[in-house]
Amino acid sequence: MKFTKDQLERYSRMLALSDFSLKDQEALQRTTVTVVGAGGLGCPTLRLLTALGFGTVRIIDHDVVELSNLQRQTLYRVEDIGKPKAKAAADNLARLNPDVKFEPILDSINERNAVKLVEGSDIILDGLDTIAARHAVNRASVKLRIPYVYAGALEYYGNITTFIPERTGCLYCLLGTARDDPQRTCSTVGVTPVILNVIASIEVQEALLLATGKEPHLAGKLMYVDMRTLSIDSFEIHRNDACPVCSGNHQDGSEATKVSTSDEITVSALCTNSFNIIPPKNLSLDLESIGERLRVSHKVKVSGLFLSVELEEGITVTVMKKGTAVVKGVTDPDEALRLYKSVVEM
Repeated sequence: MKFTKDQLERYSRMLALSDFSLKDQEALQRTTVTVVGAGGLGCPTLRLLTALGFGTVRIIDHDVVELSNLQRQTLYRVEDIGKPKAKAAADNLARLNPDVKFEPILDSINERNAVKLVEGSDIILDGLDTIAARHAVNRASVKLRIPYVYAGALEYYGNITTFIPERTGCLYCLLGTARDDPQRTCSTVGVTPVILNVIASIEVQEALLLATGKEPHLAGKLMYVDMRTLSIDSFEIHRNDACPVCSGNHQDGSEATKVSTSDEITVSALCTNSFNIIPPKNLSLDLESIGERLRVSHKVKVSGLFLSVELEEGITVTVMKKGTAVVKGVTDPDEALRLYKSVVEM
């Protein structure tokens, strides 16, 4: 691979490091990284991946940018409010480094689609905020044999580890049947952007080591970071020989975490006090037609990938082409579902 003069200048400070070479930079440019979640963890992770020159960065997120995000999700600007995060992230990052190819995916990652969404990746990086979604990613990682760098952060605390299929344990070995605690989300207990940037930096360093064929530091170790006391600890973690996901005891481990893949529309609360709507299968919505119908009585914004409609003051429904949506401004999930159905005419 021949580097241009501009590329050599762009990456010159990395290439000046004693343990980083042109061969390593070439390896980064051949690497496809999937970042699941473009929120608090995903934003600094995506910035670093882009600056380092990873060749292809896939961004998977179902949410839209809100004002409360800007305190910590510094990839976005005020003018991005209301836009799908994956699309806004890709657009803003493209201005940072034209060497990188971006693949924004406006979707919720779950048991039904995780394998399809991460397939073709070399590395998966965690920017999620629910254990349920992480279990889906973990199973896809094991099935496709893709390394998965797991990370989480809340308040002042974060933890991170690197799972390498067939070599280390997996997320289920670590968390078992642990579930999300609705009383402990970023909207209820808060999160400092400082811990997010620290954890994201460690994630990207692990990805860099994996991409360049070097030994990741956190394979088989869980690192715990406390920014309140500025302390860092790490613990050995081991593979569970009876793990239903990675030991081969079950085909995919879904029984162990009691995953539901029903034919019902899924409505789930987001950290941002909005609701995420997921149809039982991908749709192919004609957003232009929906926009024309709604524009008669509502404020509507349509792009190729999403439609946003303000039904009432403070109540907005943003629908992606595949049918997933975010409903903002209501507190009842049934009302969120009703509004969604009124927009897509289900």
